Amino acid sequence: MNLSITRRRTKRNHLLAMALAAALLLALWPGAAASASAGAASPIKVFVDTSQIQLTVDPVTDKGTTFVQFRPLFESMELEVDWDPDKKLVTGSRPGLEIQLGIGETTATVNGTKVALGAGARVVNGNTLVPLRFVGEATGSIVYWDPANREITIVTEKLWTALGMTKEEVERRLAELRPTPSAPADPPATTPPSDPGNPANPGNPANPDTGKPTSPSKPVDLKHLQGMYYNIRDDFGGYECGGTCWDMYTFFPGGKVFVGTPKNGGPETIDCAKDGCTTYTISKGKLVLGNGHSYPIKVDDKGHLWINDNAMTAVEPVPANLRLEGSYQHIGYTGLIGVNAAASSWTEYLDFAKDGTFASTDLMLSSLGSGTSVSTDAAASSSDKGTYSISGNTITFKFGDGNVVKSLFFLHDGDPTDVQIGDRNFYIDDDE
Repeated sequence: MNLSITRRRTKRNHLLAMALAAALLLALWPGAAASASAGAASPIKVFVDTSQIQLTVDPVTDKGTTFVQFRPLFESMELEVDWDPDKKLVTGSRPGLEIQLGIGETTATVNGTKVALGAGARVVNGNTLVPLRFVGEATGSIVYWDPANREITIVTEKLWTALGMTKEEVERRLAELRPTPSAPADPPATTPPSDPGNPANPGNPANPDTGKPTSPSKPVDLKHLQGMYYNIRDDFGGYECGGTCWDMYTFFPGGKVFVGTPKNGGPETIDCAKDGCTTYTISKGKLVLGNGHSYPIKVDDKGHLWINDNAMTAVEPVPANLRLEGSYQHIGYTGLIGVNAAASSWTEYLDFAKDGTFASTDLMLSSLGSGTSVSTDAAASSSDKGTYSISGNTITFKFGDGNVVKSLFFLHDGDPTDVQIGDRNFYIDDDE
């Protein structure tokens, strides 16, 4: 996965947090928000709260109305999806809400009541597209257009409730970010090709622009899964993982899998007899774990593995005799800075030298993992030094006070300036 892109996405999410909650999170994150190209316009991106919708067809805009693939949009908004090919009718439903749109119809039905549309659902290149703003607002959500970044965000009740805000407060804060009169208030028109035939089943979404895993050397085989895979997941509010969660699955022969970050280093250190592996089966597109949990699983047409609708990236072995050099940092937070008085943020530093030594500042030892003689005190020390070594996908820290920590280690995109240590992403900030 391209972490430079991931960081831009992460910062973009924090821009939304700032807009909604007067948060100062933006200053805490590396990278830069994507900006509109001075040349040809980039495709419009669509977000539900802080997650980008995975679309296989770019949104199109016609006479001020933006149209988006109905299936990814509905599913991202937790709506059950139904397509009636005879009536050419799309339906999205959840308890207490049913939305129906007919292809080419200028009215829609919301809970049995007809509602006039400026433009109805249509078919583009065999895909059914629906008017985004209508669908968003029919669910009670807020639809916000950001012309600078060519992004449309649907802000749902789930998000503003988590923020402890009302819909009116969110609308007021977003209104403060409305573009100036010189900037377009809605997406400019594109030329949407029309297809009068029956829409094909939209099927599963393709990889999002901001979450493509590195192309595998060979397609993943669900019948012979082996090795560790991971994906990055946003933790809005920072209450689960300090801002960013890393979901990890390590598959072993014999139908066994270890879920989570290994306790004693890389995947090569996992002992299923001691570390709590579980059995798994794959049937009809479902990964069913022995603990009763199940998740959608598939391999897309480019050979990438997807679990629970997230693109997974394989953890690659680290080059032999690797040494790190430079000042690395990890940034995390809990709560909403500027809104919640109990909110906090922190930065952990690791300075590596090629001679195999390191120095740490404000490092929480417990964040690196649990190994031999590891301090159980999660409080950050003011400064600590020691030596490090990397073998396989395990990094071993030997602190000067006698603590030894062994933790998962791998490179993102093969870049030694951007590394994973346990459940933390440490990187050299290019902007400094």
